[in-house]
Amino acid sequence: MPVAVELVTHPLPEPLAAELVRTYADSPDFASPEAAVEVLRDAVAGGDSLYSGVFNNRHIAAVLVRGEGETRHLRYLAVHPATRGRGVAERLVSEVRRLEAERGTHWLEADFDLNREGISDMLLAMGFIPHGQGNYRCRVD
Repeated sequence: MPVAVELVTHPLPEPLAAELVRTYADSPDFASPEAAVEVLRDAVAGGDSLYSGVFNNRHIAAVLVRGEGETRHLRYLAVHPATRGRGVAERLVSEVRRLEAERGTHWLEADFDLNREGISDMLLAMGFIPHGQGNYRCRVD
């Protein structure tokens, strides 16, 4: 499944917001998908980077990258339920690594709930390594 990656700009376009509601529909990070979109909208307005995975002109995945300097933090990774299990998250994060390297980032740290089933395995498969207590990171350049 070829996934193009787009950097979302402020303001968050309403058609994209509607697609992100569907993508974050069952995200354990948020009380509701609408709350997820509000957090993402505020983050983009504040200068954080929201990357969206696009397939067939539909936004099917997203991840937020926060922070400044050489180390930035991945948060709120979500893949639309209909496209899970097809490597979408891995392709999205791989392209985010490339784009972040272009902007001068050296490290990405994953700020995910490591108690959730499969998260550690997913991070290892994407090239992240354990770093300290409950943290994973990867070199992007």
